[in-house]
Amino acid sequence: MGNILLVHGSKVIRSILARHLDADFHIVEAADGESAWQTLVLDHDVVAVIAAPDIAKLNGMDLLDRLRHNRLQRLRRIPFYLVGSENRIAEIAGEAEKIGVTGFILDGMGKSGILAMLQPHKAGLQAPLDPPRKQPASAPASTPTSVPASVPASAPAATRGGANFRDAGLLSRTLLEAGIERTFSGQGGHGAILLFGVDAYGALEDGVGKAAASRIAEKIARLIQGKLGGSDFIGHYRPGCFAIVTRSSRLEQCAAFAGRVIKSVAAARIAVQGRQVSLSISSGAASRPEDGNVSGEALLGLALARMEQAMAEGGGRVVVHGEGEALGKARQPRGS
Repeated sequence: MGNILLVHGSKVIRSILARHLDADFHIVEAADGESAWQTLVLDHDVVAVIAAPDIAKLNGMDLLDRLRHNRLQRLRRIPFYLVGSENRIAEIAGEAEKIGVTGFILDGMGKSGILAMLQPHKAGLQAPLDPPRKQPASAPASTPTSVPASVPASAPAATRGGANFRDAGLLSRTLLEAGIERTFSGQGGHGAILLFGVDAYGALEDGVGKAAASRIAEKIARLIQGKLGGSDFIGHYRPGCFAIVTRSSRLEQCAAFAGRVIKSVAAARIAVQGRQVSLSISSGAASRPEDGNVSGEALLGLALARMEQAMAEGGGRVVVHGEGEALGKARQPRGS
């Protein structure tokens, strides 16, 4: 039995749909598009989405578009149904079909009709994406088709197991922690966690405002994201601080990478409301197995302690060994 994700701003409508479906599917609910997106990235058991077109934060059409253009096949192919009044669906049907909607559920549609559309997905199967469907010439322009995509008997089962967080963008803290847990769940897995934090972030918030400080930190995170390798991912840890998870297990490599990022940020010209802002960032890293065969949570704690040590020692540097040795702008070569 697969999960159906219901995305609607109305709790009443979600409840009505859930009553129609809960005998055949597990029901997962979200009130807005961003929450739905995070659920889809994390939950590999979702076999279909039912969403309203006008949900908050990320509307239904944009959520559909994000899925259809995702690099992950699991997300790109997930069946997606838009639900709404006949008039609203008629307004968006053409555009939705071009994007790749699977079908439409009209307000007031009975249980049997909805189940007939979703039945192919009950076993957790996903249909290949079909080209945009065109309405038959005889169908009125205001009457959208509601035909579910066909599922060939040979269609592969939905992917289970580890999530590929790399293609999910800048992760929320919840997804970041889930990614860390999965990455380091096995006893033999190698990898490292790097934390980057804006030095004196509280003072930056006081100087330019919390919203502007958040935008600056986000830009820095996007800059770092563009430098990551194919299996790495990055997410929010706390205000002004981001974490990277990498399959590289060498602290020396982590230090070199962090040093390059720190220099790039120090050299950047950042202006807020026409005023130049001087910024520096610090980093801490921890690795398995170099720091022992510890859990992902323990690695994150080590990386945090080392980043805070780097900040306490003046900022603009990286600590990777936890022995008071700071690498970066303040480090002198051994033996000098």
